[in-house]
Amino acid sequence: MIVAHAHRRAATSTVLLGMALAGVFALPAAETPNEQKARVQRIEDGVLAPCCYTEPVSRHQSEVAVKMRIEIARWVAAGKTDQEILDTYARQYGSRVLVDPRTILGWWTPWVPWLALIFAVVFGFWLLRRWRVNPLPATLPSPSPDVAVPPDLDDEE
Repeated sequence: MIVAHAHRRAATSTVLLGMALAGVFALPAAETPNEQKARVQRIEDGVLAPCCYTEPVSRHQSEVAVKMRIEIARWVAAGKTDQEILDTYARQYGSRVLVDPRTILGWWTPWVPWLALIFAVVFGFWLLRRWRVNPLPATLPSPSPDVAVPPDLDDEE
């Protein structure tokens, strides 16, 4: 009886220890406030304002964008995952509300208009310089009397 009680006690403590370890590993690690702020910012940057679909919620100033920022912060604090939050907005507003990483402009995109302008100015100066070196004659020379002028083909008499 003492042996059975000892085995039962050992089995119970083993089960309790296993449950405790499983519970510890199953729970996500608690986020620090800075990590939560970073998550909120990342999610806000990943969702477009549904009123115009041109700016992320993090920058847009519409009423719906402000409401969405508050919801995102509340859901992150409640422990929802990023995917759960994005799926909620995709169901509510459609997949167009999600920022597609393939559409984010590259670092070089803002430089293209400036480079085109610089190229156009350099080409303009080159063209002006060339015209000054080889100017066009002011008037076309009149044909000399020695040169025969071809007859008009329209005059068929």
